[in-house]
Amino acid sequence: MTESLCLELIKQIPSLLWFVLVLILVLLNYRRIHDNILPNLSSFKALGVEFEFVTNSIDAAIDLGEKSKKWHVDVPGKDKELVLKRARQHLSLFNNARILWLDDRPENNRNERRMFRQLRAVVELATSTKEALEKLTIDIYDVVISDIGRDRKSDPNGIQFLEAFYKSDQTKPVIFYVGNFDPDQGAPKYAFGITNRPDQLLHLVLDALERTR
Repeated sequence: MTESLCLELIKQIPSLLWFVLVLILVLLNYRRIHDNILPNLSSFKALGVEFEFVTNSIDAAIDLGEKSKKWHVDVPGKDKELVLKRARQHLSLFNNARILWLDDRPENNRNERRMFRQLRAVVELATSTKEALEKLTIDIYDVVISDIGRDRKSDPNGIQFLEAFYKSDQTKPVIFYVGNFDPDQGAPKYAFGITNRPDQLLHLVLDALERTR
């Protein structure tokens, strides 16, 4: 019985030696594994958490629009899931993408701006046409998002901004994000697109970034 046990242990020696060798290699290379592999795993995990925040932000934007009596926003659940799937597949497009957002009532699109920032885009805000045009002469943006109507009658509206934008030889895509939108009227001249739905806005920005980045 003892001889049989010894023979069995001898057979296991190669496996034990391989285990010890692997353990030694791991210990010797712990610092390299910790510095290179573990951060990648953490960033992947962090990316998942961030995208959960993105989902929460678009949900909040949709909920605000659908509850408003003046905006008439209606986003089917399947449409939201479709754009989130597309955004997840093209996350690299948003990384450090620069978006200029022009709106004299920025509180109306706080959730949407947060959504783009959570996608790692850089979003800068302008509350007047003058401020937006000044920013455009100083910095380079990948896409511009603008309202159309303005509460201050002295401030040129979004259509007038678009005309001034192209007169200054700017060629970046301009997307109108509005409270009310009639699809039958189509997008204004020179505009890249127009919508009042958060999911369609995300689609349009993705379309624009595919052309500019």
